Amino acid sequence: MRISFLLAFTLSVTAASAATVEKFVIDGKSVTLKVPENAAPGKPWLWVGEFAGHLKSLEEGLVDKGWHVVYVGVSNQFGSPASMEVWEKLYAEMREKRALSAKPALLGISRGGLYVNAWTRLHPDRVSVLYLDNAVCDIRSWPGGFQLNAKGKGSLGDWNLYKTVFQFESDAVAQEKSLRPADGLLPALKNGVFLVSVHGTADMTVPYVDNAKVIVDFWQKEGGRFKAFPKEGGDHHPHGLPDSKVLLDLLSEAAK
Repeated sequence: MRISFLLAFTLSVTAASAATVEKFVIDGKSVTLKVPENAAPGKPWLWVGEFAGHLKSLEEGLVDKGWHVVYVGVSNQFGSPASMEVWEKLYAEMREKRALSAKPALLGISRGGLYVNAWTRLHPDRVSVLYLDNAVCDIRSWPGGFQLNAKGKGSLGDWNLYKTVFQFESDAVAQEKSLRPADGLLPALKNGVFLVSVHGTADMTVPYVDNAKVIVDFWQKEGGRFKAFPKEGGDHHPHGLPDSKVLLDLLSEAAK
């Protein structure tokens, strides 16, 4: 498909983050890009899988440090090949036209984990940090809601949509053919991708034990670089940490 860029307009400039917010379109999908007043060396950037702006203090803090922050709206695609085609084109825009770093940090909040994990599998050499925040990593857990080590609440409507998007004709086929959390991630680990997990230990929507924990355990077993931030007794919300400074410092160091 032809890439269509509708470079639009500045929506706002906030004194706190000194970010110019640009809106444009790639292949009919809306893109939001926060541009710092002065880019940091190497032009680091954060790529948000879903729920852009939800971790406001983290995004603004990174912009203050000279990062770009980008999000493209391919919701309800569950990290599908079609959604990754859009990501490929956005990556080309960020690299070829804006000269941003070849290795963005990826932020997967909740179902956004499906997108950042999909990209990391496809391009293990194009990721600096894989940050999973109460992230969906096993589609059977959410939206499937099936009994694994734990049983999440699930979402029947989203599960049915997932089967449609991936053309699975039944629950059984979908469960059998769906990727497991750590599938295909060894090349990323070997490429030095730094894994970050922020998770509530009592998440009833996306149980940690069946999602990010599988990847954290894999990273640990294989000697990968990682840092986990368990929130004891925490549920699915809120995301992030009460004080974002530790994440700001960690991402800034790991993305170098």
